[in-house]
Amino acid sequence: MTTFVDRVELHVAAGSGGHGCASVHREKFKPLGGPDGGNGGRGGDVMLVVDQSVTTLLDYHHKPHRSATNGKPGEGGNRSGKDGQDLILPVPDGTVVLDKAGNVLADLVGHGTSYVASQGGRGGLGNAALASARRKAPGFALLGVPGDFQDIVLELKTVADVALVGYPSAGKSSLISVLSAAKPKIADYPFTTLVPNLGVVTAGETVYTIADVPGLIPGASQGKGLG
Repeated sequence: MTTFVDRVELHVAAGSGGHGCASVHREKFKPLGGPDGGNGGRGGDVMLVVDQSVTTLLDYHHKPHRSATNGKPGEGGNRSGKDGQDLILPVPDGTVVLDKAGNVLADLVGHGTSYVASQGGRGGLGNAALASARRKAPGFALLGVPGDFQDIVLELKTVADVALVGYPSAGKSSLISVLSAAKPKIADYPFTTLVPNLGVVTAGETVYTIADVPGLIPGASQGKGLG
């Protein structure tokens, strides 16, 4: 079972604003007391926030569609609708947010760093807010603005706690395959490992990341081997 995911595509939808209310104040002996329709509430935002206790994007791999709540419509009696609730999505430290074209939208580093991935829509104005000297009792209200919808990609810049460095065919890949759930390619010829392999090791309550890097030979800094 997959326990570590470092790249996911996420579909986020902010809440839409609530509609304004068109209402006229009425009471005994005063049937037309003026407009009293309240404004609609604001739609909730979708926010990405760095949380040090989160180490993987696995939750978003399983549930890639996330939505904030809509604002409530306004009511008579100058009662504004309730704002939609913001949706806070915790992400690991070092998460990079990209659009579908690969452009970087945000680089989230440091606990509490946030990014509004999708902006909630404004609530519509009620007829009380639309009243003016020229139009004292408008019989209409404004609709709420739809919330933003966005497809984004989250990539985790993983920094390994431990790196296995050594000659080719020294058993680095075999070691990481035993210590973690990583499944690197293992064969009996040099330079089987062409790119770094990452594995997450759990030892009691301690969790750390280990990296298996391609084998190094003398002169690697001058381009020999894989450089």
